[in-house]
Amino acid sequence: MRIFPAEAQKGLLAEHGLYGSFAATWVSIENINDVATRLQVAPEARTTCDFETAMSLYEPSSGMRRVWVNRHAPGWSHILTLSGAMPSAEALSLDNQRAFELACNGEVDEIYPLSYTRDGVSDVDFFEIPEYVPYWDDLESPPFMPTAEELEQHLIIMGRISGRFYDREWFLSEGLLLTVP
Repeated sequence: MRIFPAEAQKGLLAEHGLYGSFAATWVSIENINDVATRLQVAPEARTTCDFETAMSLYEPSSGMRRVWVNRHAPGWSHILTLSGAMPSAEALSLDNQRAFELACNGEVDEIYPLSYTRDGVSDVDFFEIPEYVPYWDDLESPPFMPTAEELEQHLIIMGRISGRFYDREWFLSEGLLLTVP
């Protein structure tokens, strides 16, 4: 595939305060209000805001489930978990949608493997699904890869699948701030 981002993805996350703890979901639903509805957030409980405003509420260890949802690319939304548990990939992927989850805890140098859910069913070994192999077959995967490199590779894979890598424009975009019940 050999498509790479203009800037290091992990570097952009770190620059914007996300490397210490990072959890995101990419879902094949373009309309962010549809995503909010799937997360059972009432229309009156949705606040439009930019990334910087959302990040002012970034508190990964909080029990309150708060996310920021923005339109990521044509056909895709991105859900950044600001606090609490990640939203349900099973609920997001119903009706033949796809959801990809990625989480990293930089404080303990641990990455949780990229996970894939389609139509409410999680696939335990995403890297064995033939239709997705072209998205990573040109990336090297040595044993005991450092967490930072593994995160970078997973972000490249997600950029290739969704059609958009993180970029400075993404960090300037507006989305919906949601408190998930």
